Amino acid sequence: MPCLNFRKYLTALLAVLFIFPALHNAFAANTGYQADENPAPESAKEIKSAFGPEVDEKKKSFFPAFREKMKTLPPFWRDTSLLMHLRTYYLYRDNDDISKNEAWALGGWLDYKSGLWKNFLQIGLVGYTSQKLYGPEDRDGTGLLEPGQKSFSVLGQAYLDLRIIDDLNLRLYRQTFNLPYLNKNDSRMVPNTFEAYALKGLGLHNTDFIIAQVTKMKTRNSSTFDCISEIVDPDYSCKGLTTAGARYTFSQGSDIGAISLYSWDLWNTFYAEANATWEPSVNTDIRISLQHTDQRSVGDEFDGDFDTYVFGGKAAASYQGALLNFAFSTTGSGSGIRSPYGGYPGYLSLMLRDFDRADEDAWLVGFSYDLKFLGLDGLSFFTNYARGNTPDSGVNASPDQEEIDLTVDYRFKRDFLKGVWLRVRGAYLDQNGHDSIDVKEFRAIINYELPVL
Repeated sequence: MPCLNFRKYLTALLAVLFIFPALHNAFAANTGYQADENPAPESAKEIKSAFGPEVDEKKKSFFPAFREKMKTLPPFWRDTSLLMHLRTYYLYRDNDDISKNEAWALGGWLDYKSGLWKNFLQIGLVGYTSQKLYGPEDRDGTGLLEPGQKSFSVLGQAYLDLRIIDDLNLRLYRQTFNLPYLNKNDSRMVPNTFEAYALKGLGLHNTDFIIAQVTKMKTRNSSTFDCISEIVDPDYSCKGLTTAGARYTFSQGSDIGAISLYSWDLWNTFYAEANATWEPSVNTDIRISLQHTDQRSVGDEFDGDFDTYVFGGKAAASYQGALLNFAFSTTGSGSGIRSPYGGYPGYLSLMLRDFDRADEDAWLVGFSYDLKFLGLDGLSFFTNYARGNTPDSGVNASPDQEEIDLTVDYRFKRDFLKGVWLRVRGAYLDQNGHDSIDVKEFRAIINYELPVL
């Protein structure tokens, strides 16, 4: 019967997905972990997909004269890049006067990438650090530092990238992913990284795909790589995660994507999405997205016997820098969603809550604006309000909740400060019911990206 239910969900989803080929310009709405990595989108066209590939953006070197001299070297040295990303981060959280979490850290990462050797082999190394500036021991738990408010450093990425053919690469050892349920979730000082072996294809017959075996993971506030099953519980046997997924683009228009993430002897997570947009008039974009997750225990079921799902949708409309969006989601009664390997890709994933508890129905309204249209280039903001309701009694009873978030960003545009990104964020969670808790959180972050080479 579970298998039949799964097929029923998948069949229904695909039937909906294929309605969209007449539309164009694929999109999916920014989720919580994507909003942590990017300012507000200027238009609906810029909203990111949960399947969004990591793009290596070439930036102008801080030492152009030295870069010019490198042009005579072999490609392995000539195309070398070295990027320094500095970050300072302050976080304060008040958990309804029950406890407080607070820390201030300084750090970031140094990202080295070689050019291609014999048009075949590339080397990448990224070292991360988070150093404590302030952090009382009785206010631990921000995720900016290791447990105990300790500073840490780690070689988070160390990989060989083998080019099999153009746009088909095999990446080996420590690396990042940008996938639903398996991603950097770069919302603290440093991101999640993984030990893995991944075959990636981009744009092959209008299809992007990935096949990967993930063995270990370093979380955002850790200096060690642990077996990925032990991230869920240190007492579990060491098991890996196998994933395969693809996204097909019909035209400069519609796309569909699906991925399966099989955590051996834990659970399998199947995720699919459909994205479309159109432009009814000049400077106006409208976007529609649908997503579905089916998650169920597998194998020895280390984490218990369960099955659940989430179905969600989102609509967004933009005009000259202003973007208004609405979203909803409904989670199955069998269990809440598990997402220990990265940010949750749901449309209602906010700063404090994901609104994916068992039997939770939730909706969201959001607004963002890029103030460059008012002559304030570099300044933008976005705000979201979400409400989630669960049963008042029974095994899935939990407090109803609502959350409101506000984020203000400023990116300097002048040459001597270009690369500096200031961000201030605030969130408030209000819960009502038995065992409810209200949470207030404030974050201040400064990023500075310096392309050394």
